Amino acid sequence: MLILSRKEVEELLDPRDLVPALEEGFKALSAGQLDVPPRNQVGAPKGVLLGMYAFLPGKPFSVKLVSIFHESTPSHQAIITLFNSETGAAIALMDGEYITAMRTAAASLLSIQHLARKDSKTVAIIGTGVQAESHLKMIGTLVGIEKIWIASRNRSAASALASHASNAHAAESIHEAVSNADIVCLCTSSPEPVIKKDWLKDGVHITSVGYRPPGGELPRDVIEASNLFVESKRAFEPPPSGSAELQGLPADFGTELGELLLKQKPGRRSEIEWTVYKSMGHAMEDLVAASLVYEKAIERGMGMKVEL
Repeated sequence: MLILSRKEVEELLDPRDLVPALEEGFKALSAGQLDVPPRNQVGAPKGVLLGMYAFLPGKPFSVKLVSIFHESTPSHQAIITLFNSETGAAIALMDGEYITAMRTAAASLLSIQHLARKDSKTVAIIGTGVQAESHLKMIGTLVGIEKIWIASRNRSAASALASHASNAHAAESIHEAVSNADIVCLCTSSPEPVIKKDWLKDGVHITSVGYRPPGGELPRDVIEASNLFVESKRAFEPPPSGSAELQGLPADFGTELGELLLKQKPGRRSEIEWTVYKSMGHAMEDLVAASLVYEKAIERGMGMKVEL
């Protein structure tokens, strides 16, 4: 088995490879080519442990275990194991925190590329944690973005994150950031909405990656007034498989991102409508990203091999 540390995963996972690989993964997901059972969880007094499994023909089996303990730092900790899909042998164990952060931000970027207005120039990132950092890194690869607003209830943390990019600025408030943005990225662990409907510009695209059942960061009235996109229709199931913010909505209320990429369903329908991408995090994304890391590690002779 090949063991890969966080530092090695960071070196091996290239965002330029990840985005197109995820695009193909979303297409395969909506085409019914993956075997992905519902996410499961076991609970403890202060947090939960989630299990996420996936298989795509031609790839290994992947298993991610992620713990979510909101009182701990970091709040999300994860490992990913790959198994040879021909023999069943365990072939790799790697840090999953960086993969989770980057694949989530890369999927948000993919939604921005296909759903945001082409003349979008300003972005608001709400939050200052791991997901906000990875979103800032991925959005830095977008052409045409002139200003990135960083906003949080902790302004000093927003200033610290904004210092990581020359075109990023700390906003005085979340309201200021959102009301000036063509694209809004919600990256919090808030159990309640962090934005309001009347703050939004016409034609805004929103990405939301927060997970905090039984609540969440995305307002219901914004969801209901938007053209909604999800990774999988399982997002409408009860947590932990689905999103708390989407409970009670029919599955046909949202479009899978893969359906859009396969040109089976339309994307943005006008320059003034709101589009929303609500991410739950999907095992396909972990499989795609971890497979890229593993293939690069073999190619470059990185990692530590151990006998179990």
